[in-house]
Amino acid sequence: MALDWEGLFKKYIWNEQTTPYLTAVPDLNQRQGKSEIFIYSLFLGVFFTVVALLSLGKGQIQYGSGVGFYSFTVVCAAVIFGILKNYHAALYLSATPLVALAYLFLYGFSAERENVDTLIVAGVLLLLLRYSLRIVAVARAYPTFPKVDGPQFRDKSGGL
Repeated sequence: MALDWEGLFKKYIWNEQTTPYLTAVPDLNQRQGKSEIFIYSLFLGVFFTVVALLSLGKGQIQYGSGVGFYSFTVVCAAVIFGILKNYHAALYLSATPLVALAYLFLYGFSAERENVDTLIVAGVLLLLLRYSLRIVAVARAYPTFPKVDGPQFRDKSGGL
């Protein structure tokens, strides 16, 4: 009994309809744009929910309540962007890597952690900044994407 690794990979990891990250923005359809917006909103929403909850602890005295408030506003913007596909919410969310980089360079280089760790986090934030430019382009073009007819649920070939 042999496994169809290519089919399993396409079904669960990579699918042009549900993970269109290498598709050019003008070539996307509404289903692909909706999927990309949902994943981005979910990622930022969950991450900044955790940051907002962790900022309620003792660190609030050291850094102020700005981190918690900003995290809460990012979660709200992620919900708005995920549901309404609002362009202005996408612009607000695209600024989160810049704000995180500023925070990292203000408070990140300390004796508590190695500078290499901080540089790795800065590299990940720069990649997220590059991807956020794509999300802004997707949000701007989303109303003009062509609609796709067909089933909305997974079929046996995988994907939506």
